[in-house]
Amino acid sequence: MKKHHWALLSVGINLLQSLLKFVAGLLTGSLSMMGEAIHSLSDSFASVIAFITIKLSDKKVKKFPYGLYRLENLGSIIIAFFLLIAAYEIGKRAFTKEVVIREEYLGIGLLVIVFSLLSSLTLSFLERRAGKRLNSPTLIADSYHTLTDAFGSFLVLLSLFGAYMGYQLDKYFALAVALLISYTAINILWREVSILLDVSVDEKTLENIRYILLSFDEVKEIKGLFVRRSGGKLFADIILSVTGRDLIRIHQLIDEMEEKLRQEIPELDMVFIHYEPIKDEGPRVGILVDEKGEVSPSFEESKELLIFGHNPERLRYLPKDEKAISEIIRNKELIVIVCGHHPHSPFAKGILSQSGVFVWETEEKNPYKALKEVVYNLCNVKDFDKEGKDNRSKSES
Repeated sequence: MKKHHWALLSVGINLLQSLLKFVAGLLTGSLSMMGEAIHSLSDSFASVIAFITIKLSDKKVKKFPYGLYRLENLGSIIIAFFLLIAAYEIGKRAFTKEVVIREEYLGIGLLVIVFSLLSSLTLSFLERRAGKRLNSPTLIADSYHTLTDAFGSFLVLLSLFGAYMGYQLDKYFALAVALLISYTAINILWREVSILLDVSVDEKTLENIRYILLSFDEVKEIKGLFVRRSGGKLFADIILSVTGRDLIRIHQLIDEMEEKLRQEIPELDMVFIHYEPIKDEGPRVGILVDEKGEVSPSFEESKELLIFGHNPERLRYLPKDEKAISEIIRNKELIVIVCGHHPHSPFAKGILSQSGVFVWETEEKNPYKALKEVVYNLCNVKDFDKEGKDNRSKSES
């Protein structure tokens, strides 16, 4: 069954109990039975609130794009107040009212109260289990409220047996039950108010999210992890430091993370992941030079590779194969390679493209002037792929 089905079942059972207790109270003359009829009626009202909040909580409208999940929390708070009122009434009744039972109707009273006790216990157990399975705080809160009806029925049962044996023990059991109900209500209030104030979720859930995120090799640091609960749903805001220069790949990575989080944690309704690429110590630029020490007009004529950046290098005796040179460039993690022309080999082009290496074509012969040209213009290059296509078409036309 769905959440609202359980709420409707709770309304029906509580109304039936209230009617039976009211009739039994009139027949036996038991004030505690009449009080329990009123108590069951209040349970019905609380269940109606649970039904309304559950039906409305899943709706998303333009003004409430995050949904109305918190109506469940508000419904739980209202039910908690009912619990406090019930505790007060039980305690008050135990100390201020005398129970006078008509013995000729004692059997009817016992039958009604045993039915009420068993039905309340069964409904409370099933409703709480459904609330946990469906992740509904309102159903869980309503199950505790139903449990108080079982406690109240047990109090009346003791009252009936006590009257039959000639003893009045109601007030002692009433005090214990009232304290237990109050404790339950305060716990519900504390939990639901904390959720309304956006308290963080439990550490176990946070640790599970951290484990999932760090399972991706590209994630180097979780700089921010903010997860809040609204009704039975979770909303997460995450800030990550990730490696990589390929923006398309990074976006794909973020999508993969969000999908995996939703699979592992079904109650996640929305996940917002903000990423910060890890800054390198500086761009590594390579320049292919020929046997004259000038910028090589092509990959095949290259004899050396000059690398500029945090750790400058000079690689001599380059292979003549364009693919082999491209592999060296990839392994050195260069972001720009300067040459007179792009490689002709499709394999070489594929290696450079997959590695995110931008080939800077230039007519400048002096390697250091070519480097200055790159550094001057590099800050204006927003999209290497687009700039590269324009540059290639211009050079190759």
